[in-house]
Amino acid sequence: MGDAVDPVTLAVMSGVLDSSIREMTITMRRAAMSPVLAIGNDFSNSIFDGQARMVLQGQDQPVHLGAMIFACKEVARYFGSSLAAGDVIYHNDPRTGGSHLQDMTLYKPVFVAGELAFWTVNRSHMDETGGPVAGGYNPMAEEIWAEGLRISPVKIYEAGRPRQDVIDLLSTNFRTRRQFRGDLGAQLAACTLAERRLVQLVDRYGLTTVRSCLDALLHRAEDLMREEILGMPDGSYQGRAIVEDDGHGSGELEIAATVRIIGDRMDIALSAPPQVHSYINSYAANSLGAVYLGVITYVGPDKPHNEGLYRPLTVDLGPTGTLINAREPAACSMSTSTPYGHVAEAVRTALSSALAERSGAGWAKICIDCFTGTDPRDEQPYAYLSHLTGWGGGGAFWGQDGEPVVGPIEVAGAAMTGDVELLEYMLPLHIHRYELRTDSACPGRWRGGPGTVVEVSPIDHETTVSFLGDGMKYPPPGVRGAERRDNRERVFRKWIVEPDGSAELVRLHSVHPLGPRQRLREFTAGGGGAGNPFDRPADLVFADWCADLVSLESCRTDYGVVIDAADGRVDDIQTAAHREPTGGTAP
Repeated sequence: MGDAVDPVTLAVMSGVLDSSIREMTITMRRAAMSPVLAIGNDFSNSIFDGQARMVLQGQDQPVHLGAMIFACKEVARYFGSSLAAGDVIYHNDPRTGGSHLQDMTLYKPVFVAGELAFWTVNRSHMDETGGPVAGGYNPMAEEIWAEGLRISPVKIYEAGRPRQDVIDLLSTNFRTRRQFRGDLGAQLAACTLAERRLVQLVDRYGLTTVRSCLDALLHRAEDLMREEILGMPDGSYQGRAIVEDDGHGSGELEIAATVRIIGDRMDIALSAPPQVHSYINSYAANSLGAVYLGVITYVGPDKPHNEGLYRPLTVDLGPTGTLINAREPAACSMSTSTPYGHVAEAVRTALSSALAERSGAGWAKICIDCFTGTDPRDEQPYAYLSHLTGWGGGGAFWGQDGEPVVGPIEVAGAAMTGDVELLEYMLPLHIHRYELRTDSACPGRWRGGPGTVVEVSPIDHETTVSFLGDGMKYPPPGVRGAERRDNRERVFRKWIVEPDGSAELVRLHSVHPLGPRQRLREFTAGGGGAGNPFDRPADLVFADWCADLVSLESCRTDYGVVIDAADGRVDDIQTAAHREPTGGTAP
């Protein structure tokens, strides 16, 4: 760090940045109006310095945070010297660092004594984009124009005064105007509060000292990442992931990653098929964020999460015009999950070969629904991206079971399903059933996190449900022996259930009406396992059976443990004859 910054001042500076981010999060939770933000926490906060370098990210959505690194730079470049105190900028275009159109980002440049010192930034998943399908997810979209309103960087406040014409232009294009204005106000409040804290920081220490500390924080993150990479064996490692058929005839699509570790540097090259006429294409900033996520799941969690972490990485997404390096006018509304999660999975699979002791299994993909309609209580339109019906289990790590109902890897547990009672209060929906699903977790020495069983119906109206995502064919992959298990039934399933009890299996990438006398029944997938399931201690298998996480049949066939349900007696049949090969020496 050099002699310019003493450790105490640096620690204070880091603490102020962290507390500012936390206050932004609290503000969003209290002020946002839409369920996806107020309950689901589907937003992310970051602080950038005057050079548009991310100096701290919130403990938020990885799918937002990686792309924001590039988005803030694009916004700063776009406006150049035409920025002033009191300006507020809005943006969602994937060409310039956006992810998909639903993720709308508010940027507030922070000036101190006439100098640009910081940017406070919030990216939030808005429940409406103004496209032909409410909620922004259009399974039939073949180009981005069919997904909603694209917002190139635009000032919505100029020198502290709102540009009401621009704000009205935005809200006029969205069905849920009242919620949009409320959520926009929450974004503005969060960024303004952080601005106030950062100005106080500069007033106390001076801009020169603050800038020196920010440089030191970035350099420290870089040094720590280089130390991590030095501890990894040099070599070239391969990983892959399969995107299931998108319903447009594209078939299965493979994403491959090659990770080369050379000293304290990591080079990552990806390959993917050409972009498709569907909504699963990913623009560059979004895909780069997925690569970053794949890497940081294999480093120590105590690292400072800022832009310096990624300096030792070089990333090659391949030529433009592919599934992961799309060019205009590729549709992309599903890109933040498909193929984002698959890019991260391909990188993680490659790194598991290099770092067996940190092996991480696959997380359940996002296989989600978007409910839209008119609330009969107030005749106002609503849109709800349902984390409740789309969240499966997390993958196991070597030495730790996966977490239940934690969502896909791209949100990493930061997006919530929310309390059922609160959801029913805010939305005209009734949740009949919400429980952990027996045998949904993929077996392993450390099993995956369980998924759920959910049943939902609309109240006194007909809603429209868009079925989106991936994960109905392939379960999340296991690692180090768990991948050999038969997990074909541990995937997502969705049915529309009629009043007479008959049920129709729903396919993904489709839109269906759902009436008040019907129910939507869903099985969400569990996460992948780590290690040979026959090595799992019998007492842990028994505890899972007592908690109804595994059936008697699964105990016997997957784990080699026979339980007498009458008296709870356990017969551990894990003998050498029953064990299956682990595919190598376990770490």
